[in-house]
Formats: sequence, C-alpha cells, structure tokens
Amino acid sequence: MTVILILAAAAGAAVLASVIMSRAANRPALWNMGLGGALAVAVLVCAVLIAYAITRSMLPPGPPDRATSDRKERLTVKVLVLNFDPRIAPAGGAALHSALRWNDPRDLANQYAADVGKASGGFITYEIVEWRDVDAFPRKIDGFVYTADQYLTAHGKRSGWHEPDAVDYDAFFREFGVVSLIDAGTIDELWVFGGPYFGYSEAAMAGRGAFDINGAVLADVPSKRPFAIMGFNYERGVAEMLENLCHRIEATMSREYGGWRIDELGHDWARFAANEAQSGSAAVGTCHWPPNAEAEYDFGNPRIVSSTADDWLSYPRLTGRLTPVNRDKWGGPDYPRNYLFWWLRHLPHAPGVAPDGRHANWWKYVFDFGRQARATQ
Repeated sequence: MTVILILAAAAGAAVLASVIMSRAANRPALWNMGLGGALAVAVLVCAVLIAYAITRSMLPPGPPDRATSDRKERLTVKVLVLNFDPRIAPAGGAALHSALRWNDPRDLANQYAADVGKASGGFITYEIVEWRDVDAFPRKIDGFVYTADQYLTAHGKRSGWHEPDAVDYDAFFREFGVVSLIDAGTIDELWVFGGPYFGYSEAAMAGRGAFDINGAVLADVPSKRPFAIMGFNYERGVAEMLENLCHRIEATMSREYGGWRIDELGHDWARFAANEAQSGSAAVGTCHWPPNAEAEYDFGNPRIVSSTADDWLSYPRLTGRLTPVNRDKWGGPDYPRNYLFWWLRHLPHAPGVAPDGRHANWWKYVFDFGRQARATQ
C-alpha cells in the first residue's frame, strides 16, 4: 500500500507540473503532445523511477531465492564402505548375510543414501568411492576374533557372545589405510557393515577434534580432521540405519546448543525435538518419541495431537502454527522407517543464518563439522 501511495503521489505531481508549465506557455496540457507534453512525460517517468528507488531502499531485504540457494547449497560426502561379511563354509561358502538370510548390505546402503538425500532436500549426496567386502570377522579391543563356528553357535543359542564386545577401530584403520584416505580427501566418512555383536558403535567419531555422536570418541587417531564412522547391521533394515543417523543428529545438536533436556524448551533444538508426553507440547519429536507418542518407539500410535511440526519446514521463519499429527503423517506399514524419514525431512535445511546466530541449515553441523562451528564465525 505504501508503494502504491508513493507512486500515485509522484504521478500526480508530474501531471500537476505539466498543467502549470502548459499554462505558463499558453499551451495545452499533457494530453496534447507538444514540447510541454513531452516534458511532462519525462518528468513523470523520472518521478516514478525516483519514487521506486526510494521505496525499494525503505523495504526490508527479502528472503533469498530458495531455489537458487538450494542449488548452491550442496554437500557431497565421500564414503569408504568396509563390509565385514565372512564366508561360511557350512553354507557352501556363502557370505554371512546370505547364509543367515539377512539383508543385502549393498541394497541397504543404496536405500539409506537415497533416503538421506531426499530428507535433506538434496543437500547431502553420498558418494561411495570404494566398497570392500572383507572375508573376516572384525577384531575386538582385546584381540579376540570369532571363528565362524563360534559365531554361529552363539547366534543359535542367543547367548555366549564374547565380552568385551567393542570392536578395535584402530586395527582396521591401520589395516585398510583409513587415515591416509581421510587426510588425502579421498573419503569423508567410513561405513562399516556387519552382523549382530560385531561390536560397532551406531555412530563413532575419530581424529583430532572428535566429539561424541552417540558412540566411541577416538580423538587419538592421528588424522588431520575428524571423521564419522557409521556402524550398520545387515540383520536389521533401513529404519535402524536412519535411527543411527537420527541419534548422531541428536548428539550433534545437543552439543551445538550447549546441552538438551527434553522438558526444557529453552532453545530452538529443544523446541524442535519436543513431544507432548515428555515436553508438555509437541513439535517434531525425537528418534524414539514421535510428537504423539505415549511410550518409547511408539511410531504407530493413531492418537492425534496438535503439533508445530509443519511449521519447522519454514525454519527460521516460525509462526507457531499448529496442525494435527498422528501416525498418518508419516504412514505405514513400515511406521519406524517412515517416521524417521519424516523426522529427518523436518530437520532445518534453509540457507542463511537463524535469529539465534546459528546456521539455518542444521545438516551442516551433522556432516560438515570439521569446518562449521558457528554461522557467525
């Protein structure tokens, strides 16, 4: 409205100038062309242009073009995959995952990468630069290595697993030259596949500056930059892989915001992760607690709650808008996977800086942690 008034006033002033000039020259006004009319037109055009320029300078800057920003905002994560998948002689030499009729790790990797790419709005692109199938069980931190018979016996009994269970990350860093690949920029992240009780953390971090992302912290590893190690179980599915990433995000964002209590909504991350049962109000929820959950892992609950979840798709321009949310928002029948994909899709990935001085794209903290400390730095 202000713009219209200013332009109208400018046009009126130009017409009035035309009339005054035409009377002084004893000639017809603007509507009869002549010297006065041409001059009046010129005055009108100049007045409109000046008014437009002044008005533009008075307006607050608008948001960046989202499509243009998104084209510029891309991060390729280069991955080395170590698939510990020993051949099992009693099964005719079949790989462990096949012998026990578990999931194909390559299919899992492809589906996981596709889900993360879509959920991040295209910001994250995984590039598997090398895949190594390892015909062995991984070494434990005390040096123990399962034989096929030992592993199959424990699996059959559902007991008798070796303790300590934790894997010796340093051993396969050395064996597979992981640190040199990180330092050369050949890879950014390591994925390790295996079966139950292979001893992997869901998400570990190694190297100078490593921090807790829901697993082992290997800060003594002599790499030039920190890197994440994702531990995936091919007995399980894509849902559990997404859950590993979800917990990595929770740990990362809790660190970024200086801590996190589910019942204290004192910062944007806490407000994002709120669920009605634990927080008193509902937003997007956590890895284990959807917005409407009444218990942990309650992904298929039909109960409807009012939630700000969809408002977070517009972050950082939040309005507090509420919409009804229940399991139908993410859908079934695979409620766990679909919920975690829905959750990841709501994680902010906007360009620019939020009012709290942090990146409006939280995926940067999760994947570009070697460079992204604060948006203001």
